[in-house]
Formats: sequence, C-alpha cells, structure tokens
Amino acid sequence: MRRAAVLVVVFGLGLGAGCKPPSRDDASPDGGGDPDGGGDPDGGGDVTGERFCGARFTYRPTGSFESVAVAGAWSWATPTPLADADGDGVYTADVELAAGVWPYKLVVTRPGGATDWLLDPENPYRAYDSGVENSGARVGDCTIPLVEVAAHTTTASGAETRFRVTRAAGGAEIASARARVVFEGADLPGVPAPTVAGTDLTIALTGLAAGKYTLVVEATDTAGKTSLPVRVPFWIEAEPFDWRDAVIYMVMTDRFRDGDPANNPAPSANAEATADFHGGDLRGVTQAIEDGTFDALGVRALWLSPFVENTTDVEQDHGRGVTAYHGYWPTRARAVDPRLGTAADLDALVTAAHRRGIRVLMDYVVNHVHADHEYLASNPSWFRVGCTCGEEGCGWTDHRLDCSFKPYMPDVDWTNREAGEQMIADALWWLERFDLDGLRVDAVKHVEDLAVINLATRINEDFERGGTEYFLLGETAMGWAGDDVAANLPEYETISRYVGENALSGQFDFVLYHATAYRVWADDARGMLHLDYWTRQSLAHYPVDAVMTPFVGSHDSERITSLADLGSGSATVHHKWPDQGLPPAPTTDEPYERATIALTWMLTVPGAPLLYYGDEYGEHGGADPDNRHMWRPPAQRSTSQSAMAAKIARAGTVRRELAPLRRGRYVPLTVTEDVLTFARVHGNQAAIVAINRAAAARTVEVDLAQVTGVTFGAALTDRLDAGGRTVTVDNGRVSLDLAARSAMILAP
Repeated sequence: MRRAAVLVVVFGLGLGAGCKPPSRDDASPDGGGDPDGGGDPDGGGDVTGERFCGARFTYRPTGSFESVAVAGAWSWATPTPLADADGDGVYTADVELAAGVWPYKLVVTRPGGATDWLLDPENPYRAYDSGVENSGARVGDCTIPLVEVAAHTTTASGAETRFRVTRAAGGAEIASARARVVFEGADLPGVPAPTVAGTDLTIALTGLAAGKYTLVVEATDTAGKTSLPVRVPFWIEAEPFDWRDAVIYMVMTDRFRDGDPANNPAPSANAEATADFHGGDLRGVTQAIEDGTFDALGVRALWLSPFVENTTDVEQDHGRGVTAYHGYWPTRARAVDPRLGTAADLDALVTAAHRRGIRVLMDYVVNHVHADHEYLASNPSWFRVGCTCGEEGCGWTDHRLDCSFKPYMPDVDWTNREAGEQMIADALWWLERFDLDGLRVDAVKHVEDLAVINLATRINEDFERGGTEYFLLGETAMGWAGDDVAANLPEYETISRYVGENALSGQFDFVLYHATAYRVWADDARGMLHLDYWTRQSLAHYPVDAVMTPFVGSHDSERITSLADLGSGSATVHHKWPDQGLPPAPTTDEPYERATIALTWMLTVPGAPLLYYGDEYGEHGGADPDNRHMWRPPAQRSTSQSAMAAKIARAGTVRRELAPLRRGRYVPLTVTEDVLTFARVHGNQAAIVAINRAAAARTVEVDLAQVTGVTFGAALTDRLDAGGRTVTVDNGRVSLDLAARSAMILAP
C-alpha cells in the first residue's frame, strides 16, 4: 500500500530528494532535513530562515563522471553546474525560478565528453516539455510564509499536531496563526489558536467524538501575507483503520436506490430503456447507509460511480441510443450531476458514511471527457482525438495512449502541463470539498504514467501528512494469456507498474478474475488446484505492500450468477440488448450456490475485495448495460436470492469480526480439485477457510500443526454456521465435513 507520511521533512512537501529549496537547518533533530534531498514544491528557507524563490537541485552521481549539471525549461541550452562543496558526494545547485512547474533533467558528463540526460531518481514528479518527459520541479509562491507538518499523533479522543513555519522571502516575522477543525461538513466551535513559539506552531485537540476530522492551519506575517492552508485529516476510532480491512461496495448510483423521485429525468428520446436513467440517486445511497444495508454486509468503503455532471446527449453504441446514466461522460469539472442530486446530498451521504466508519471513494475519470465538456471549449489544446480503441489497427494496449474510447470522448492530453495540473487540481478540490477518502482511478493504462504519479504525489502532500492514507484504487484492465504464468507476466507487470509509494495503493486483480470467476466458480472448466495456484501467483507477482482488490463481478462484466447459470460459452450470457435475448433469472439453486462460495472465497483471501452492487443476492444479467439492473430491496428478492444474501452478509460480518481474515498472511493448507483449505494468520491469531465446490459432500483432513494461533485440543467454531458447530483439533489435525457447494470459516 502507499504509505502516508507521518513525519515530514521540515522544508519538504514530498517532491523528492532531487529537488528542494535550500534548508536553514539540515541537521534538525526532529526530522528536519535529509542532506541528500527532501523536496519542496512551495519553496523553503535559506540560512536566514526565509523562503528561497526557486529550487535546490541535488544529485549523488554514480559511476565515472566529469561533471554534473541541471537543465530545464528555464534554459535547456545552458545547463547550470552542480557542485559538491563539502565533498560528501552530493552535488547541489540553487536556481532562482518563478512559481510554477518546471521540467528539468540532470546532465551527467562522462569521461570522453558523452552526456547522459537523466530523470531525477529521487523526485517522482514529472513534467512534459515539447512532447518529452522530464522531472518536474514544483516551485511555490515565495512571497508568502510556508507552513508544514512536523509531527502528528492521534489518541482515542484527540490529536496533537506540530507545524514548522518558514518566513516569506524578505523575512517578515510570523504575527499570528489560525486553526479550524472541519467535522461532518462544518467547523467545530471553540477550536483554540495554535501555540506559537518562534517558527513552531502546536495545537492540541481533546474531547473529540468518533469520526473523521480535518485540521486546517495557516499563518500570517507582519507584512500581512498569509500562508496557504495546510490540511491534516485524521480519524478518531476505536481500532485504527487499515485499507486491508475494507470490503469495497461498488454503487452504480443511478441503478441503486431512488431516494428522491423529484430529481428523476424524463425518459430520453431515442435512448434504449435499459441504457437510460433509472432514477437512483445520492439520497438513495444515504438511505442504505442509514438503514444498515452496508453494515450488514461488513462493508467498510463505498466506491460511487462518477457523480460529476454529465452530458444530456444520447450517444450511439452500434446503433443503440445510450445516455450518461453511468457517469463516465463528464461535461463539468466541479459540479454534481443534478440527476443524481445536489452538493448537499453528497455532503449528507459522506457524513452518514463517516458516522459509521465507512470510507467513500470517488470514481475519477482521468483519461477523457465528453465532447460537451467545458474545458474542451475553453482549452481545446488540452485534448486529443485518435483512432477508436478496439477497432482494426487500434488495439486497446498497442494504442493505449492515443486511442479514444469513442469519437465523442476526447482524451485528456497529460503531456500538456496545464491540462494535467488542472485535472489534479480538480481531484484535490473534490477530495477537500466533500471530505472524500480516496479515488477509484479509471482507465489507468490509457494515460501517461505521470498522471498517476503526479496525482498520488499531490494527494500525499495535501492530505496525508498526518498519517491518514487516501486510497487510490486503479483500474488497469488486462486480459488472460492462458494457464502458463510466464505468459501472464506482462499482465502482472502492467498492473504493477502503477502501484507504489508515489503511485496507486492497489489495483483490481484482473488476472485473478480471468483465472477464476468464469473458469472455476461459474462452471467446471478448472478446479480448486487452479484456483489455489493463481491465488498464490497474485500474491507473488504484485508489489508486496499493494492492497489489491480481488473481484468476481463488476460493472464491466457479466453477472456471476448468469455465467454460472448459462455458462461462459453461451452467446446469450454475453448479450447486451433485449432484442438479442438476455439471461433470465436462474430457476435453480445451483447458480446461487456457485456465486455464494465464489463471493465467500473473495471475502476471505488477501486484499480489499470488491462487492459489486446486487451480487450479494445474486442479481442476474448479461453484458453492459444488462449487468446494471436496478438493485432489488429485500422484499423483492426470490427465496434463493434471500438465502444467498443472508450467507454473504454472514461472510462479510465474519470478515469484519476476524482480524486474520482482513490482515493475515495467506497460508495454503490442502487442495484437491474439489476442496480448498487455507489459513489466514495474523500475529497469534488464525482463521481457517474451507470451501467445497463439488455438487456432493466432501470430507477433508487438514493438518494445522504449523498454523500459529491454533492449539492442540482447541475447539474451532464454524463462524458461517448458524448453529455454531465446532470441530476439535486432534493431534494438530481436524476433520471437516463439507456439504455440497459450501464453505466454513473456523476460528477459536
């Protein structure tokens, strides 16, 4: 997972060790400065304690070299030499620059006169110039003071935060500091002013109830210049949240619940009824939060389909009229779509979620806009229109950067600095304005890498300095290259390349989806040996700290119950439109049973699993848009759907109750073609999972001798069984009787 900064460099905002301002105290005992770098996009202080109007570039060269310099958009033709004044091997140069983002490269001259133009290895930020990728130095306004987080701690009912202030260029002293605390969309009364001691500011908050807070601090100097506000979001909660704890529930808002019929649009002329707005809205999601719908499933995070304002046009999909009910055709940068509700409705939704400890993710579209977008009219150079993805000669991967999803969906050109910085500024605005907790980043591989890197870097700088991670969940849709893991290495590598400390927190595990959803769970093409193998391959091939998201269904895939009912080889299950013939609701229990054990497995393997709305009770459907029916409330569900919903709710609840299922390492135990058993071990606690996919009962002997947290003679309770059946560990082993297509979760 990405690591949110808890203690920052005194003069750094996370730009990286290669580019920073001159520091007044590189030996600060409280974490002050890294002599090899640091980074400060807003400028810092010189030896007099004032901000420098520019940036310090640093580099520790390797190998043989004659000289080191830096060149940038201020002067590519005449590089500025870097010098190692103290002989420590670190070369530096100070360059005066105006506020802005400056592309640059390090220039290393080798013996013989050859030169290497290098990206700064210590600075993640990137900037294009004339179509060439460079490192990016973000230089702020040196005429105002700079406030930075030095340390932050949170207790059971309060928090203490210490800030360090650097005076503006010119040296005006700090005259005052102000603080406010935002809670549930409003400022808390009675927040004390920070204690000022020279250039240190400290504020202690006590008596806070459970929930999410954002401390906002700014300082003003004697010249009347005020710093940019610094935000420190933090949570007061009994158990500190970890994104591995999350079950992520994807809500396609228009297809969920209609909480306010007054905002329902009239039927769209020339649109297919199944691809038009259906009336779901933000108030409907809020109602589901407040009536405990998500709590019952163990849900800890909501991924909301895009709620920015979308076009009112009806577009054509192979001759079918389609509207923007899904939210992926934005026309405004900072407006809530009125067909989904108002800004007040979104505020109420987030407040309701946070009161229950549920995080809220915004689906952020970084690749494209709709042709009616306000930015296209005002800044046409920010966009490009290429061949149509998927058409002959225009592959989704080969032309990932220059193809357009549709002719009416122009691509954002992230090589245009203004375009990229505006897209990031808009994302930061949404996160701050509505107190959101992260982003689901759409179509990651279809934008330049800097889109993810720069976005993640800015979010870290603006929201994570107190240690609260804002989750960035990426969608890099990849395929399946067969049962050979070597053939799938490009799939793993493409997904992994966007995950890291200065990138995404995790991604959807498309390889595992293709390996299992319709090959193991929906039919019998592969068995549990295949499932276990590919589960372990996912654990081996993604970055070790990534919080990946396993899934068996999404808004882009056929419903798992229909795949189980008709088989993935059926033409009908892949149909989209009523006149083609669409999958009906299953008439037998088998598809629901298959879907139930699939989701139970998904909820018990490592990661932050995705529960696509309606899958919890077995909603049926073919390809998009048929996989996007309206969500069915409990009173409208069949007996089979109700039974499935109860089992999934139980599995989700058990996951929330048992830390090993959320945070434990994966320990394979036994596997046959029909039965898989594994343990999740967390510290001295363990949970044992057993799943039988066969149509008949199975008995399996499991050796638990090496599983930490399970003692000889211990009684283990099946947490999925309503009667609380138990098994006893006998000489380090247990014998498990599994009914047909069933699962057990055993814990002391």
